[in-house]
Amino acid sequence: MPLPPRRRLIGAACRVAAALAAVLAAGVSGAAGAAGEPQETRARQLVEAYNTRPFGNPGWRRVRLELRTRNEVTRDFVVENAWSQSGNVVRTVFVLDLPESLRGTDYLLVEDPVEPAGMKVFLHLPAGSGRVLTIRPSRFGEGLLGSDFGYRDLRMRIPTAGYAFHLAGRQELASGSAWLVDAVPVTPAAQQSAQWGRARYYLSARDPVLLGADFFPAAGDTRPAKQLRVPGYRRIGGAWTETQMVMSAADAHSSTLTLADFNAAVSYDPRLFEPGALPAAARLLAALAPRPAAPQARAQR
Repeated sequence: MPLPPRRRLIGAACRVAAALAAVLAAGVSGAAGAAGEPQETRARQLVEAYNTRPFGNPGWRRVRLELRTRNEVTRDFVVENAWSQSGNVVRTVFVLDLPESLRGTDYLLVEDPVEPAGMKVFLHLPAGSGRVLTIRPSRFGEGLLGSDFGYRDLRMRIPTAGYAFHLAGRQELASGSAWLVDAVPVTPAAQQSAQWGRARYYLSARDPVLLGADFFPAAGDTRPAKQLRVPGYRRIGGAWTETQMVMSAADAHSSTLTLADFNAAVSYDPRLFEPGALPAAARLLAALAPRPAAPQARAQR
């Protein structure tokens, strides 16, 4: 029996609405699936832009490290470091200048993607036998000179092997607008060598620089165990460098690295970047002959 006109119209409208809902649902589902890959791709592109930024090769800088408790400086140091990149490997040597009682303390950080932990660290202490020690990966997160910065925190690049990256939005910081990129170790090797279950990187939306990072013990945690912020950075001689870095812990402690001097192109003795040369690193570093930096690009925040 034919439906009355009104009922036929309602039935037809319901069928159209159902069909439209199905199309929209399929479209939304497809879009979500398609969006996953671009987000992952965009996140990796941001990390790659940071990792391949010009940071000087070989480069040199002098920094001041201040340890604070509730904003009161409790200790301060002066550190020089030089670095050199060859292919995918970056070698950085750190030499303590002040205080004089600790002068001669130095270490070599080798960032190498083929290493199980992604890096190696060699330490020389002037006290005792003065031997060069190899630091175990389990100690890469230990604070340097009692600070909140660990060996992992002073790498030139963000590790990528064995990590999944996700674009987590955008946020305004005091130093500029930043894309939020979450990095989670997903392979057994990365999980074994990682200190954190998740790291959130704040990558500048304008320049290939890092404006901050949050470090979470577990991937699902919402409160970071410590935070890095970069209040300022500049481009000097074509190379990007932070002018200040602040690492804060949850226990009212913080550590601040402030740039004192920088050169993006220096001559150096190749032995400087060998583990066996660490006892002579201070002398070799003092013998560097920095060339005048190229005219500085615009100063950044």
